[in-house]
Amino acid sequence: MNRQRPDTFPRTLPFILQPLHFAVSICVLFLPLVARADEFSQITHYQAGIYPRGTLYIDTRIGDVRIEGSKESGVEIEAEKVVNAGSEAKARRRFDQIRIELKENSEEVFLRTIYPPRRPWRLFRGETKLSANFRIRVPYQASVALKCVDGDVTIRGVGGRQEIRVSYGDVEVTVPAVDRLRLLSARSFLGYVQSDLHGEDAAGFGRGIAFWNPTGEQEIRIRVRMGGVYVYHAQ
Repeated sequence: MNRQRPDTFPRTLPFILQPLHFAVSICVLFLPLVARADEFSQITHYQAGIYPRGTLYIDTRIGDVRIEGSKESGVEIEAEKVVNAGSEAKARRRFDQIRIELKENSEEVFLRTIYPPRRPWRLFRGETKLSANFRIRVPYQASVALKCVDGDVTIRGVGGRQEIRVSYGDVEVTVPAVDRLRLLSARSFLGYVQSDLHGEDAAGFGRGIAFWNPTGEQEIRIRVRMGGVYVYHAQ
């Protein structure tokens, strides 16, 4: 099986084209359905191996993503599918409409949500009833490349390179060590930008912040089309 780089992943991060020879190591645990009014959720747990300085690639469409750095090796993922349905039986059928794809080798982990194909005459019909939220733990030295269409993203305690692109939603990043930060480039096309690195905050059209430290090594780039960007340093 040959691996091909998805177009959705940022092109600025390293990528090695080679066949996959590593079996995906996944620990899956299905929990009972939880119903909130006509909303049902189902939680699955995954595990994947990665070097401490490896890269996690995420491509998701609708849902929130929370990533935390950890001293433990490997990647731990809690995926929560959320659907709107009139009954538990209908909810179970809708869960099957969202697929979570996980691939790995020793240097990279690829996480992607796959939705039903869009039809030209009903591009967005039903999509608001399907979402996937993620809580992820990665080695604190790992890098993250993430693309999300509609959802909030929170990243804390991750010291590797970060490439974050969100179309609609808020992005909050906590920088673990400012002295190790070489570059921060964050911009919201239409929204709010705030950072305590310079005590800056700004609102309006096309706002952004920039931070440069030639002695550092971590790079963080954030691009949000419509939403807020919040960057803080760890206390």
